[in-house]
Amino acid sequence: ECPFCGEAAGRELEAHVRARHGHLLGAPGTENSEQLYECPMCSLTCTNIQILEEHVDLHLEEHSFSEGGNIRDLELAQRLQTEEDKRQRSEEEKREREEFKKLQRQYGLDNSGGYKQQFLKNMEREVDRGRMQPFEYHKRKADMMECLAFGIDDGKTKTSGIIEALCKYYQNENKDVRRVWLSTGVDHFHSSLGDRGWGCGYRNFQMLLSSLLQNSLYNDCLRDTTLIPSIPKIQSMIEDAWKEGFDPHGASHFNNRLHGSKAWIGACEIYSLLTNLRIKCQIIDFHKPTGPMGTHPRLFEWVLHYYSTDNEGGAKVVCTSKPPIYLQHQGHSRTVVGIEEKKNKTLCLLLFDPGCPSQEMQKLLKQNSDGTSLKLLRRFVGSLKEKQYQIVAVDGVLSLEEKAARCHASQVLTSEKIP
Repeated sequence: ECPFCGEAAGRELEAHVRARHGHLLGAPGTENSEQLYECPMCSLTCTNIQILEEHVDLHLEEHSFSEGGNIRDLELAQRLQTEEDKRQRSEEEKREREEFKKLQRQYGLDNSGGYKQQFLKNMEREVDRGRMQPFEYHKRKADMMECLAFGIDDGKTKTSGIIEALCKYYQNENKDVRRVWLSTGVDHFHSSLGDRGWGCGYRNFQMLLSSLLQNSLYNDCLRDTTLIPSIPKIQSMIEDAWKEGFDPHGASHFNNRLHGSKAWIGACEIYSLLTNLRIKCQIIDFHKPTGPMGTHPRLFEWVLHYYSTDNEGGAKVVCTSKPPIYLQHQGHSRTVVGIEEKKNKTLCLLLFDPGCPSQEMQKLLKQNSDGTSLKLLRRFVGSLKEKQYQIVAVDGVLSLEEKAARCHASQVLTSEKIP
């Protein structure tokens, strides 16, 4: 604004002052020693008109510089903010790429090879560390290649007869178990050099299948699967279920490919595989805790109902005709082979864990066991405190029409939630 008249002059302030208010500055060359001249901008008193004019000129130059400086400062601030935003976006994209690669590695989707490659790599590491002789390496490699060629498991991680041993143990146990329900016979399988760290879902399917193969009800469904399949074979079987139309959403998560990868599988893949074999099953989703301290008592009650239905009676040990149950939570899965009811009415699940080696599981085969080995199997309500659990429970055989209907339904919804 003009300091004399208050009019908006903008960038032409100096020209405005000289044109409109020059007379106030005095005529150049005029001298009057008695007259004082006051600056209209800062009230400084000058004794000479020329001095006042130079002083006002400084004010005008300062105003012009300040206005231009504000504009330049704003442009600089905007440019710096734009560069900072760009840098932050770049760092965020880099973090997202690293997290995505980490998840791919964690879930076996990083194209780093599958069961065969990991088996050979781990055996080579054992040889390098002196834990395996070269001749043993070549023998085990040949055995593995033969099993993979036929699509069958080598059986080297299998322990049989545990359910039968448990039946005998509970008949003589008189301490705190009121009743116990056990599934039909089931073999335990644990992870090997080829699937350590990611194969629990496949090993639990092998356990479930080992039980179904002993039940004549499923002979027709499993006529093409008379032996326990290898993990690569199970991967191919799941891919076959996807090709039939089961769970397209889940298939897309794996890019429709499991074979040759270390991809983790869960309840939906087990459901698709079993249903494609015409084995009737259901997924039950315990999507939130139903008890104090993040516990899931409803899950225990459901398992008790599953095993005790059609198996009521006074017997302390009930060896049911029910297959084991596939139990999934974030990052791991196990197999439920029975449930105890204590004398104080508390419930305890009996679980086969693929992470438990055969050497430990074989301790359960001793008939004179004092029950200490059962710690490997027992899980009380306070032991299962994950946020969410899913179970896959088998209950009969499907007709071709029922299979087709379930295939269609799986494209929309594959689980029932427990409220």
